[in-house]
Amino acid sequence: MSLSYDVFTGAFLSKITEYDFVNMLNNVLDGDPSEIVDGYMKRAIAAFKNVCQYDLTSVANDNTREFDIDVSDEDMDELVDIISEGMVVQWLKQFVYQQENLQNVLNTRDFTTYSPAELLLRVGNAHKQAQKDYTQMIREYSYNHGDLTVLHL
Repeated sequence: MSLSYDVFTGAFLSKITEYDFVNMLNNVLDGDPSEIVDGYMKRAIAAFKNVCQYDLTSVANDNTREFDIDVSDEDMDELVDIISEGMVVQWLKQFVYQQENLQNVLNTRDFTTYSPAELLLRVGNAHKQAQKDYTQMIREYSYNHGDLTVLHL
């Protein structure tokens, strides 16, 4: 049995509410919109691979967009939730480093409630919180599924 990339994509898209992004994925003219989301997924898996019980990096097939691996039903929900949360972190990163926001911060003298600097601060805080949540999910997964013998205690 194989695990489709679409399982992670669906979970990721259900966590975000940026309608422009979803519309952009649906209306891409010159490329495959799944490449963008698959990139987020691969980066999230790379951050999770040292802890994950399943080796998703070596069994990925980009042509069929599937992982050639059997994942138990009891592990599936947890795995999808953690990786899709990592995808949210990757998606938010683009807003933190958006050139327009950075230029506005550097050129704005007053730091008002409605200033671009405030927007960048809030986006940065959202990214930090998402990263913190993702890291905590990985820690909890490691605690629940990890092997303490590798710690050399």
